[in-house]
Amino acid sequence: MSPTFLAQAVWSIDLDALLRRGLRGLVLDLDNTLVDWNQRWVRPQVREWIQAAHHRRLRMCILSNALRARRVLAVAQDLGIGAVVASGKPFPRAFRRALALLDLPPEAACAIGDQVFTDIVGARWAGLTTILVPPLSPRESPHTRLIRLLELPLRRRWARRALAIDRVPAPPSHP
Repeated sequence: MSPTFLAQAVWSIDLDALLRRGLRGLVLDLDNTLVDWNQRWVRPQVREWIQAAHHRRLRMCILSNALRARRVLAVAQDLGIGAVVASGKPFPRAFRRALALLDLPPEAACAIGDQVFTDIVGARWAGLTTILVPPLSPRESPHTRLIRLLELPLRRRWARRALAIDRVPAPPSHP
């Protein structure tokens, strides 16, 4: 259930560190990971990070359970990435749909999200590397607020274990 890594925000994730780990694709949650909950506006830091990922030729797609597909697709189009909507996270089938869109095996992709029981658990079941970020905004759906209460002790434990991506050495290179 635990994430592979923790990060302070999506834009703080070191893309070069991901590449050094052999990761070539990103499966990105939308709400409270890339944009504030139920919004379309993309923060400049997120936009710059996505552009940097494009520059490094990382494949990306949004994987969202959001009910308003038009909003998800609008953000994806704005960022120049694909999207899988009404995905059915945390079930592995949702992540397999994203991997099919990226044309990558699970071991070559990383899922990034703000929710433990959808983004992280589902991605781990599907065999992806995972990065948990804190939510961008305190605004979220009522059921998510309840689930956050269950997440809180887990997040505290993981923070003490220092799983931050910027503190983990890259695997050794093979000649």
